[in-house]
Amino acid sequence: LQLNTFIEMVQDGKPKTELQMAREQKRIEKEKEKAAKQAKAAVAKGMKRENWMDYMQVLIDSKIAEDKGGTEMLTTLELEGMKCDVISQPLPNTISFIRFELSADDGIVSKTKIFEDTVLLVEQAETVAAHVQSDNLVTHVRQCISILSEHVTCTVTLLVLGFDKLMKSKRKGTINRLDWEQGVVALQMELNVSTYIIKDTAQLVDNVRMYCKALGERTHKLKHHKDLFIGTSKTPLFVDREGGGYLQVFIAQLQDIRSVNEAVATAVAQQYPSPVILSNYIEYTDKDTVISTLADIPVRRGVGTLANVRRVGPEAAKRIVLFYSSSDPLQEIV
Repeated sequence: LQLNTFIEMVQDGKPKTELQMAREQKRIEKEKEKAAKQAKAAVAKGMKRENWMDYMQVLIDSKIAEDKGGTEMLTTLELEGMKCDVISQPLPNTISFIRFELSADDGIVSKTKIFEDTVLLVEQAETVAAHVQSDNLVTHVRQCISILSEHVTCTVTLLVLGFDKLMKSKRKGTINRLDWEQGVVALQMELNVSTYIIKDTAQLVDNVRMYCKALGERTHKLKHHKDLFIGTSKTPLFVDREGGGYLQVFIAQLQDIRSVNEAVATAVAQQYPSPVILSNYIEYTDKDTVISTLADIPVRRGVGTLANVRRVGPEAAKRIVLFYSSSDPLQEIV
């Protein structure tokens, strides 16, 4: 027998019986199961959606922290209970986020550090305005994204400080609002970078907190909201992964057309069970034939002795055809 086995079989100098060994093994297994349950419970408790502050950390660039507003922001966030760390970021004047993910394995709780894909770039309005006037704001932000991409793939959001003060300034060469808006719109269109005007430190804190909370809750939302949710003016609609519920969404879409009620929409959807099928029929069939065919679709209303049947009608049919065939985004359907 090996030494460990021999030691396990001896207790107080007397060999253990097979029954004692079985009981000992059962006790060890129960302890392992208990430890696994406790670890799993600790992970579940630590990763609750409402406890997002416990597993999120804000990384603030040292240049931001050195400013007066940055110091106030750091103090406020820490007083609120958020974990913050001042570091030298790969790109100056940025704020990034870390999420700690807990997991349980063999009764042991481990923590994994995950760098989130969202970065806040904080810049003064005068700096941004100078780039706008030089017509190189997009180039500047693209270079910033390039520097960040060497470390992590991320989405950048631009937070601008001191905009109101800049707009009120009467100094020669101050940027006008139209040029500013054209610059930030180009940023959004070309690089998908959103720009937010930050009035004061309190608003900067609110934005950092908002992003941190959204990132902390994102995992829970993705896990618990697997179905596609579509809201209407009447009732919410759900579409599952297997496609169940798409017909109801199509019926709801048809009701957006004037004079198309639920009964008419249901009758059309029964004949053409998806927008693609209906659009293809309209596209590859003579227009007058399509209108005539749609107009003659029977619409059943009521049940029993109150039941009656009528048609979709030419007016509703024309609107449906126009809705699914027009290529003009400004087309009015009257």
